[in-house]
Amino acid sequence: MIGTAGVANATLYRQFANKDELVTAYLVTRNEHWWQCLREATAAAPGPRARIEALFDLTRQDMATPGYRGCATLNVTSEFPDEDHPAHAAAVAHKTQVQTGLSEQLREAGDADPDDTAGKLLVILDGAQVLAVATATQTPGDHMIQLAEQLLDARLPAPL
Repeated sequence: MIGTAGVANATLYRQFANKDELVTAYLVTRNEHWWQCLREATAAAPGPRARIEALFDLTRQDMATPGYRGCATLNVTSEFPDEDHPAHAAAVAHKTQVQTGLSEQLREAGDADPDDTAGKLLVILDGAQVLAVATATQTPGDHMIQLAEQLLDARLPAPL
């Protein structure tokens, strides 16, 4: 991380009281960037289902990037399992926001139980990201798209 920042250790650590603050700041900034990428990816989507599909497409693209190391948010929850740790709390808050956003899109699309469907979509999304790292293949991303489409087909009303 210091090499990427292009600064000396002392300069970097002067900005943060400890490693916990540094990790939390990284995660918060990374998640803000993720939301911006999602806004751009969904800007032209014609409706809520297309916005959900854009989220999954964006994730699959990310998973296909050489050197993909998984979802930073999930990685932080593994590295900092203490629920009181600020980075863990920031990671959980991000996942909660993603699920809430999915639920809102599903509600708009006419899902009879948007919270349940959003939870299932998040499991598909997160599970695929973990498996993409474990297998170093694109198969989990392909399966993720297929499973999300199947769930959306089953839960959303047919277009008129």
